Amino acid sequence: MKKPLFALALLILAGALSQAAQPSVIQKSDAVVPLKGLDPVMLAKGKEVKGDDKIAVTRGGFRYLFSSAENKALFEKEPKIYEIQMGGSCPVVPGAEGDPDRFVVYKERIYIFASDMCVESFKAKPEEFVKN
Repeated sequence: MKKPLFALALLILAGALSQAAQPSVIQKSDAVVPLKGLDPVMLAKGKEVKGDDKIAVTRGGFRYLFSSAENKALFEKEPKIYEIQMGGSCPVVPGAEGDPDRFVVYKERIYIFASDMCVESFKAKPEEFVKN
């Protein structure tokens, strides 16, 4: 009687592990609005301008808002310039997920951080964490 239960437990575990190994697909509704809703194109240029919820692009799990259709078009043309860098990982603690509302613009690129301490470390010596 123990063998069938053991086999069933192995099947359940194998199924759970195979699901965990598969990358999750982020649905539009699951995407997070980062940067406190600021337009990333304007932010990269050093200006904090609120984005419009009606002018948006979802990319890499983030739903970016734009203040104009022109900025949205710029983002879509060259997203690697304007999107959050490093896939949203903290540059100070590699592999740590950054908080999408804890950000710094450095050399016209946007980085997000795991903690306020990470932000302060980065601001003190950004060249140690970003190789441009």
